[in-house]
Amino acid sequence: MLVLSCSSIYAYGSLFFIHKNISSNETSFLLKSSSSTIGYNLLTRTEEKSDNFRTSSPQTISQPFLGNFNDISSIHADTLKLSYPFPPDDREQINVTSSYPWSTICKLFITAEDDSEWIGSGAMLDEFHILTCGHCIYFHDHGGWVSEIKVVPGMNGSYEPFGHAYATYFRTYTEWTQSAMVQHDWAVVTLDQTIGNQTGWMGRKTADPLDLIYTGTLYTAGYPGDLDLGLNMYYDSDIGYDADNFNHWYWMDSAPGQSGGPVWEEAGGNFYILSINAYEFENGIYANMGTRLNQDKFDQINAWLEVDIPPDNNPNGTPSDTRFLIPTIIAVGTIAVISVVVIVSIRRKKSGLPLLEPSQEDLHLYNEESDLTRDIKTCPICGHKIIRESQRFCINCGYEL
Repeated sequence: MLVLSCSSIYAYGSLFFIHKNISSNETSFLLKSSSSTIGYNLLTRTEEKSDNFRTSSPQTISQPFLGNFNDISSIHADTLKLSYPFPPDDREQINVTSSYPWSTICKLFITAEDDSEWIGSGAMLDEFHILTCGHCIYFHDHGGWVSEIKVVPGMNGSYEPFGHAYATYFRTYTEWTQSAMVQHDWAVVTLDQTIGNQTGWMGRKTADPLDLIYTGTLYTAGYPGDLDLGLNMYYDSDIGYDADNFNHWYWMDSAPGQSGGPVWEEAGGNFYILSINAYEFENGIYANMGTRLNQDKFDQINAWLEVDIPPDNNPNGTPSDTRFLIPTIIAVGTIAVISVVVIVSIRRKKSGLPLLEPSQEDLHLYNEESDLTRDIKTCPICGHKIIRESQRFCINCGYEL
């Protein structure tokens, strides 16, 4: 379990990240604002390091695309409404996942190098790239680079309104793969199909961390494993709390399985991704946290998207990277069908979204009369705290509640 406090950051296992008695905002200037990039070719199973090739630009906004499948009348913006700080859990299921912007939200079926199965979330960036967390593509405790990711945009139960695609290439920063730094827990994934032409994608935006966009009304969506076994899309809206150079805190509900889902704002009828949902506090008494798209990451995404050649629009199509010369001939193996029950039982043991514990210093935010300090139910089997009334099973031991 990853544990986060205002004074220390530790990882599950023996990895050590940061140990300084300073606030999160004070931490940011001690870290490099620009980092080394690294790629992993799933077709050749090779790691490919590269020098930084992005250049800083004054661009701070990339525009959204509705997709060929969608039209203006299909936009369900009326369901985007502000909720209240959590708890209670006020996530709502999205039933029309083929409508924009829900069509841009992706369910990830992840197979780690040690063959363990996981779930995550992501967001379309363009025709054949998605944005997600670094801990969805590189598992420090499960063999490093994952061996497979199946991407299903707008998944609704067992229904795939746009079909699915598979990952062919991963890109992230070495600060994640080598040191698991939460400040750089992010990734861009290349797909084998231009599925984004149908789903569309949200725009992206970056600003100074003190900008009010990070503390205004925000939205997030993904596939939480504690609701409907992670088969359905849920969203939540709330206000942001704080941002620094690398991370973003907000009061929206999230749960294991929502790792990699986008955090976005609505502006002028358009939707813009600001951050990537990554971590939650276990007891729900402090703001959840994501990786912010600062100017460096915003520019890096642009550079990565420009370097890829789109794949053919067929199930065996594979993008070519002009720098790394990814092979264009792929041997597609038979995909084993694994029981959902078996997969879920494995994922329950350790979720794709690490749970974070607030420090004692954070507890002063709430007095003893607050609803947040009410008696919390616990699992009758393992004693794990159950904070959400809608929770279907214990995320620690898997006991059906």
